[in-house]
Amino acid sequence: MEDNKALNNNSEFTQWLSGIPYELAFWNNVFRWTSTFKGMMSWSKFGKNIHLDGMDIESLLKDSDNPTILDIGCGLSFANGDKFTTSDGKEKHLDIHYIDPLADYYNIIKRRHKRNLPDIEFGMMEHVASTWDGPQATLCIICNALDHSSSPLQGIMEVLKVLKVGGCLYLNHHPNEAEAEHYKGFHKFNICIDESQQLIIWNKSQRIIVSEKIADYASIQAQTLDNGFVVAVITKTAEIPNEREKEYDSDYLKSLILAPSKTLTFKLKYAWYNLIQFFVQALSWENKQKLKRLIEFK
Repeated sequence: MEDNKALNNNSEFTQWLSGIPYELAFWNNVFRWTSTFKGMMSWSKFGKNIHLDGMDIESLLKDSDNPTILDIGCGLSFANGDKFTTSDGKEKHLDIHYIDPLADYYNIIKRRHKRNLPDIEFGMMEHVASTWDGPQATLCIICNALDHSSSPLQGIMEVLKVLKVGGCLYLNHHPNEAEAEHYKGFHKFNICIDESQQLIIWNKSQRIIVSEKIADYASIQAQTLDNGFVVAVITKTAEIPNEREKEYDSDYLKSLILAPSKTLTFKLKYAWYNLIQFFVQALSWENKQKLKRLIEFK
């Protein structure tokens, strides 16, 4: 169990665990209020054709029968479409799986507020090759979640392991969100594109040029969209040696993630954040932005 001890003692993972109450309070109140829930679903593409900004999705999926798609670190946003129609009108079934390390918490929130949406499956992007038991994926999607993970580069490498060769990892993120959020909650890393169009992952202690780390196994195309979002499409070109069949099993990882919820510290933090989000999520979008600017100014 040396590996298990290593994860238990991993400072980045421990720090990530401390952000769970903040994240749960946010989603609980997005789902609580009819206005915020409807607002989220109004921009969600759930129930519609899949469309990923900055990526030619048809070229990837048109020749695949029943392609497997993993939406990793999905939260409760259901942001991406779950249907696919080719340009010549042919509809194809997509085998979509919504995966998140907080799946057990999120499914409780979804049921509590009686929202009729698919269940979330458990999985951590940093260990997804250990927990994913399905077929190799044609497409993996990580939107606004890579920078919330405990180890983003490890997450990319793990996701590449579950992709088939020729499959793609699609990333779409706010630029430098940890800086904007003052490193609160899960916001511990920034993602941006530098002057040479390189995808960079960084925080106050490290700076990673992604293309240099994945060159033996994948190619990458990165860009900043007109709306300011950072998008990268990483295409798997070769298999990655998997040194261990299963580094951690799902039950062990779940136990680590659920254990803090039994502590008084967790319960008090969640109660405080939940109270704040109760009022914040009841505000209009415009007033939320005014409040956010006021907090940032201070």
